[in-house]
Amino acid sequence: MPKFISDRDVEFFKSIARELVDDVVQNIITLFKINLNETKVNIYGEAMNKTWMPGVNLYALVDKEAESTRYEGFGSDTDQNIIFKVDRFKCEEINVYPEIGDVILYNNSYFEIDNTDEVQFAGGQPYNSFSIVIAAFMVSKSNLNIEERIK
Repeated sequence: MPKFISDRDVEFFKSIARELVDDVVQNIITLFKINLNETKVNIYGEAMNKTWMPGVNLYALVDKEAESTRYEGFGSDTDQNIIFKVDRFKCEEINVYPEIGDVILYNNSYFEIDNTDEVQFAGGQPYNSFSIVIAAFMVSKSNLNIEERIK
């Protein structure tokens, strides 16, 4: 791929990528952002009971590890790490950006974001990054206070 690409090339790549993910793959995730106005934090900046904004649906590519089960004390716990790749341009259009601490609903399970990355880009230009790569881990539904999602 050449070092310098035109805006027309970027628009072409963006349209092909969006068509592939939105129309062919069709993995829908729901992103819940922390409601910073309603969430109370302690002196250490930690929140015991988080409140969430209504969910936003996004299309994503999903790369998940196998579930593992731990047996400790009072029963079993299920763990799973997962990678979501969402369209950065779509996030800009709807004015939402996944951040550490936000929660994603996918396949009837909740995943807390522990890292985001935008290092893959076209033509050697950082502003041509096409996706946001989100690393997340499964969290228990009982630890969350999620509001109903928007359809």
